[in-house]
Amino acid sequence: MNKQDREKRFWNNYLVVLSDSYIKPALFTWYARHCETFIRCYKETRLKQHTSDSITEYLSSLLNDESKQDWQQRQAIDALKLLFKSIRAPLYREIDWEYWKSSCHKLGKEHDTNYRAHHPVSKERIDTASNISNTESSEDRSKAINDLRIAIRRKNYSIRTEKSYTDWVGRLFKYISPVSPLKVDQQNIVAFLEYLAVHRGLSPRTQSLALNAISFYFKQVLNKEIGDISHFIRAKPREKLPVILVQGEVSAILDDLNGVQWLVVSLLYGAGLRIMEAIRLRVHDIDFGYNQIIVRNGKGKKERVVPLPAKLIKPLKNHLGNVKRLHDADINQGHGGVYMPEELVKKYGKSDKQWVWQYVFPSYKLSVDPVSTAIRRHHINESTTQKCVRNTSRKLNINKRVTCHVFRHSYATHLLERGMDRFFAPAKPAYTTSM
Repeated sequence: MNKQDREKRFWNNYLVVLSDSYIKPALFTWYARHCETFIRCYKETRLKQHTSDSITEYLSSLLNDESKQDWQQRQAIDALKLLFKSIRAPLYREIDWEYWKSSCHKLGKEHDTNYRAHHPVSKERIDTASNISNTESSEDRSKAINDLRIAIRRKNYSIRTEKSYTDWVGRLFKYISPVSPLKVDQQNIVAFLEYLAVHRGLSPRTQSLALNAISFYFKQVLNKEIGDISHFIRAKPREKLPVILVQGEVSAILDDLNGVQWLVVSLLYGAGLRIMEAIRLRVHDIDFGYNQIIVRNGKGKKERVVPLPAKLIKPLKNHLGNVKRLHDADINQGHGGVYMPEELVKKYGKSDKQWVWQYVFPSYKLSVDPVSTAIRRHHINESTTQKCVRNTSRKLNINKRVTCHVFRHSYATHLLERGMDRFFAPAKPAYTTSM
């Protein structure tokens, strides 16, 4: 077989792997180009002769390439992963490809850590007097949204709640235009909610979320009750049961994962964490002395204590050892900072470089805060874990809609099956003593 035939066979095998991995045919050319770029960078090295050091070197340079967008970096990493899979090289399993992909995300203006810095509020409130014009102006809308942000931040609601509420109230303003935001009435609200249910086909939960946002705007910004709007057409409720995985399916998914993604998903199932609770864990949240995890700032800004699975103690310690070395290298280079909310900065001062405040699952790539231009190491992006779980379940032919939250449902169900219903009593830290 001559060289040309070998190359043709090589690329045909690669295309088969792409197809088996559910890559869209329209992307085959771009995946092949990423592989060709990698091969040209190491002309003197055969693919099977590559080591983890050479791959790490290339991926580091790829993440530092500012000319490439986030999605291009992730696509290039995915292309290399499948390249080594097509030649059955050990690097396909040895390299934590998903961790590298989760490190490609930049901290944009809409990211939770930068959102409020890019959406400042003015202390001047809008005039709600009755002589306001009935016709909307862009200034009226921006002032109304500004007052809504002020009310939300005074209530100390989460950033994601602020994003959701301002989005839904903004949609209401757009729907009732040219009516002024200060002249919204019951008829406008009913028409908007019915539009969501009838014409947009949104779920009852989404319709209720829109109603909650509008009700909050009425009470906290316009200082008046929303009134009786119980007569509007509600979205048809759907009886939706949670998806539950049997223990064999959970084991199959975990066996197929590796590296950081295996550890994250193991925490979702082993400790019943939500995806963002796991991603945002900090070093001091893991208590190896009492074998427990303290979930801070959970849903509803509540804290709770969950048990740390015994099988994860050693992997977590090994993982934190690698994170500590990464943090020490950052300190030596003059970095090492991590995002801290303003209230923590006021309470503890500038302690963002201390080891205990670092994320358990930090990104490999340093991020530049577009506001303060500070260089920090943020946590990995949750979307990579979500895609990884979805693709793994598809590869294993699990005929269920598997998401990260399914592991939390499965965790609770399997505990009940073992007769551990008393476990769900409000947990208290092991070190709490009664007086």
